[in-house]
Formats: sequence, structure tokens, C-alpha cells
Amino acid sequence: MATAMAATAAERAMLEEEFRWLLHDEVHAVLRQLQDILKDVNLKMPRNNQLLHFAFREDKQWKLQQIQDARNHVTQAIYLLTNRDKSYQFKTGAEVLKLMDAVMLQLTRARNRLTTPATLTLPEIAASGLTRMFAPNLPSDLLVNVYINLNKLCLTMYQLHALQPNSTKNFRPAGGAVLHSPGAMLDPRTPHSEWGSQRLEVSHVHKVECVIPWLNDALVFFTVSLQLCQQLKDKISVFSSYWSYRPF
Repeated sequence: MATAMAATAAERAMLEEEFRWLLHDEVHAVLRQLQDILKDVNLKMPRNNQLLHFAFREDKQWKLQQIQDARNHVTQAIYLLTNRDKSYQFKTGAEVLKLMDAVMLQLTRARNRLTTPATLTLPEIAASGLTRMFAPNLPSDLLVNVYINLNKLCLTMYQLHALQPNSTKNFRPAGGAVLHSPGAMLDPRTPHSEWGSQRLEVSHVHKVECVIPWLNDALVFFTVSLQLCQQLKDKISVFSSYWSYRPF
């Protein structure tokens, strides 16, 4: 009996020592690794003062909101990882879990902005002003949308035509979509400015895609970072199962 109790005490002491090492050393090693990865992502993402070079007018600057939003989330994740003195020591597993949850939330939001394009209505695309970014100006019967989808930069062009007043078509304005199909209709209550209040329909859709290597790198970095966070959470959770009475 005494031997068994001594063995249990020795095992418990060993586990406590390993947990202290996890909090004091491995947590900081993982945080440093995450900071390095996210700084790489941050450097790869275009800055605000850079132009997207298509056939845009040189006297205009246009920002891709998905990139800006993703960068904002990465910046917030880096802030969460660095917002403490280098000598700071984590005291409980719960403290580490809370930090990892906050960092993972920002990383997931950043990744989702690159993998999930916004669904826009045709009037919203018309109001974006993107058609005025080209030189020479695009014809008034064209709408253009540009967005990120995974590792691709996509440009979609919609050609419109006015429905005749005596048209027998049942007019149903299209809702929001990433990609509208031919036959989608534009609500005259929010008209394309060049067409007044005429009922409009998409007659043709043209789409081109371009693979952007740094986008693929960014998505890989997000995946690796999320895996590191989850692995650290799993290690902390293993120890919490041994001491359920402690606030891990």
C-alpha cells in the first residue's frame, strides 16, 4: 500500500513538473513560431498604397476589401501574440486556452475572407464604381466584379441588355450571388445609373481567373498556424484531465 502511494506521489510530481515546463517553455516556443509565420503572411499581403494592376486607370487607386480585411485579422492575431513582456510566464492552462481561442478566431476569420467571396446583388456590383476604374471607360452595358477565391484572383464581367416594355418575361430581380448567371435581372428600384429605370437582364457572363502564388502561401500559413494552436490546446487539455479540481 505504501509503495503504491509513493509511486502515485512520484507520478504526480513528475506530471506537475512537466506541466510547469509546458507553461513556461513550450507555450512561449509555440507563440514565437506563430509570430514568425504570421509575420510572413503579413509581409506577403499587399499594402494599402499598392495598386492592383489590371487595366485600371493609373490616376485611381482601388482596394480589394477581402485583402484589407484579412490583413486586419492577421494584425490583430499578431497583437494578441505579442501583447505581453518577453519575461511573462503563463500561470494556468486556462490562460493559454483563452489566448489560443482568441488567436484562432482571428486566423479563421482571415482565412475565411480569402476562401469565401462576398455575395453581391447586381445593383451592389453596379454601385461599386469598379467600372469607372478602367481606361478607356467600359461601355455602360457592362458590369465588372473582382474578388479573391482561395488562391485565385477572379474577374467577372456581365453584359446587360434592356428588356423591352412589352416583354412577357416574369421580372424577378436577382438576389445576392458570387457569380450571376445569364438571365439574372437588375432591380429598376436601384437602377444602374446609365440605364435609368429600365428593367435590365444579364445576357452574357465572362469570367477569367489568375492564380496568385502568395495567396496559396498565405492559405498554407493559416492552416499551419491553426494546427499549431490546436496542438497546444490539446496538450494543455491533457494535463487538465489529471487535475479536474484546478482551474485549467
